[in-house]
Amino acid sequence: MNKKNWIIILLVIFLKLYAIEIYPQNIFLDHYEIIPPLGKIKSIATSMNKIFAISDNYLLFFDKNTLELIRTTYFSQDISLVAYDPFYDELWISSVNSIVRYNISSGSIREYHFNNFVKSIGLTSDKVYILSQKKIALDRITGKFEIVSEFPENTVWYNIFEKKLLDNYRFLSPFFYQDYLNETNDPFYQYEITALYQDGIYLYVGTNKYGILRYNTVSLVRDRIIYGPLSTYNIKLKKFNDKYYFISEAGISSLSSDGKNLWSYFRLSKKPGDFLFIGNEYIISFGSQLTKISGAVSLPITQFGNNIITLNFDQTSIYVGTVDGMYKILRETREPIEFGPDRYPVYVIYPSNEQIFVGGEFATYRFDQRLNQWFQIMPWGAKDICEVKSNFYFLTVDNQLIRYKPFGDSILIDSDTNVILLPYFNIYDIDSDGKILYCATGSGINYFDPETQLYNPIYNLPRIKYNNVAVVNEDIIAISDNCIYRLPIKYRD
Repeated sequence: MNKKNWIIILLVIFLKLYAIEIYPQNIFLDHYEIIPPLGKIKSIATSMNKIFAISDNYLLFFDKNTLELIRTTYFSQDISLVAYDPFYDELWISSVNSIVRYNISSGSIREYHFNNFVKSIGLTSDKVYILSQKKIALDRITGKFEIVSEFPENTVWYNIFEKKLLDNYRFLSPFFYQDYLNETNDPFYQYEITALYQDGIYLYVGTNKYGILRYNTVSLVRDRIIYGPLSTYNIKLKKFNDKYYFISEAGISSLSSDGKNLWSYFRLSKKPGDFLFIGNEYIISFGSQLTKISGAVSLPITQFGNNIITLNFDQTSIYVGTVDGMYKILRETREPIEFGPDRYPVYVIYPSNEQIFVGGEFATYRFDQRLNQWFQIMPWGAKDICEVKSNFYFLTVDNQLIRYKPFGDSILIDSDTNVILLPYFNIYDIDSDGKILYCATGSGINYFDPETQLYNPIYNLPRIKYNNVAVVNEDIIAISDNCIYRLPIKYRD
């Protein structure tokens, strides 16, 4: 192989390693959307009818009139500055190793490798200008960079944020934001301003984990744009009433299940374990302590000997699964009562009619409230439980799925004949819409149809490992290590 071929091969490898990938890769074929976390806003730009913002590594599109999130693109590399090109209706975005040309209509990108720090991007009808360590011009047609001595006077500039810009907008003082008292258990935390962009009479203010604020600079009327959960890492999903709740180290994010995509938040000052929402109050575990929280007020309920793993409740009691067994606390009391068949870790508690199903470390149990008696259902521990068409599905601690079919009134007697191990493995979470069971697996989201007894892969979601899955209204929510995906159920097949 000659030297020229080696150079070509090395160039291809280099471009592959350092190239940016985006998701969705094709907005016409990929029917899913990505839900971004409430991250750090680094840059803002606008067109006639859209707002563009970089939040962490996400490029966000908002409707300029309704302020609704209409598109999200996730970048595999760090991005920092977005500039809107009014001449070609495109976006120019700076990243660590390149300048990215983003086509708004098709969602496609073209990448120009550029290793220097970008301070500003300027646009004219024929060239893109970059203020870096030197003054650079990029030819749109050839893609070539050249050093220039001066920039044209008619250049439209977009700049990185500098705190000294805040001096031009004294009405923003004290230059940070705080949550309302009913939205946080840490009311004095300050969310700094991290981006500014003025578009006519409107001033757009980006923050670190507080969203985007839009001010009318004449009337000072303020609108706030929030668009996703507090975090995408270490998430648990729970449903209470008509909302889904995402709990993470940052706090609790709730999403309405009516299809309106309305988010609300309750921030926490320390890392939570699990939680319940009863009435208008949160019952939250922090390590081995169970606490009732209403706004900034915290009231300890009780302290256990070991860490709390899971919580659930019914009309009479709160059930607590810990590292050394299960307890119950009668509603409106604070005294825990030992309650459970053994003293091993309890991972899931599922009250259902007059039965309580409990998944432990080495077995799964059922408590019959009429007989006040425990029964062992199967000699495998479980970490999640769902009910579909009168059948119960247990996700075992070793990521297997098991179907449990009660025998009507003879449910009082458990037998191996009504416990069936289903032929699938590496399942990490399950959820149900009452008809279909959805499974987050190591190779995508699959759904199990009880009528056909078959697993069906959902090809309209990336075939990657997912940690959680939920069905919210008519959408499938799938959570991976990096992103939260939403796919309308109508595209499931």
